[in-house]
Amino acid sequence: MDTGTLLLGILTLCLAGVTFHAWHLGNEKRDVVLLGVFSALMGAVSAAVAVVL
Repeated sequence: MDTGTLLLGILTLCLAGVTFHAWHLGNEKRDVVLLGVFSALMGAVSAAVAVVL
């Protein structure tokens, strides 16, 4: 596995964890949605990089 792909995957998991934690703490819904959107975009980029490389 390429190092860049591994780092993007770790960053995606970290961002997803932060999103879950923010939701669990009861942060504002719009903030949690924004974190979720960026987490999903990072996941899509990670998947695309894994397929291309």
